Amino acid sequence: MQEALLKCVHEVLSATAGTKAEGVYFIGMTVKGSVVHRKIDVVVDADSGVRIDQCAFLSRRLRERLEEDEEMIGILGDNFDLVVGSPGLGEPIILDRQYGRHVGRLLRVSYSDLEGVEHELTGHLLEVSLAEGAGSIMLKPRVEKKKGKGEELENITLELGAVLRAVPEAEI
Repeated sequence: MQEALLKCVHEVLSATAGTKAEGVYFIGMTVKGSVVHRKIDVVVDADSGVRIDQCAFLSRRLRERLEEDEEMIGILGDNFDLVVGSPGLGEPIILDRQYGRHVGRLLRVSYSDLEGVEHELTGHLLEVSLAEGAGSIMLKPRVEKKKGKGEELENITLELGAVLRAVPEAEI
């Protein structure tokens, strides 16, 4: 079922050239429930962020595609919920290309150093380099201010291969 659904999602996304959903790409999908009532959540993103009208457009196209396919109706049943949305604040970055739209924002990053020791860092994303197979990000670490003067920390560059998890954070 997952493979057939993924195929439908990719078909709909590949047909968005020249539409309001042009530039939107697939992040992930979850399917819950039984044939009596299924819930399908599709997560998409775009380099400049996804707008609600793009999600609605894709949801309509995907529902049409699923409902016209007898095999999919047999798998999903007649009663299914379909939600197309974008990754929310606090959701981890899945694809390298997602970093670009978070430049200037606060990220919490878990990474491993050359010895394999895991570290966590929170800082503002300053720069993204997506070179073929060897991308990197540059962060300005956030300094916790205490009484007196806070010290300025140097920017840190991390190879994307060392990043274990990166999550956009809300600034408070």
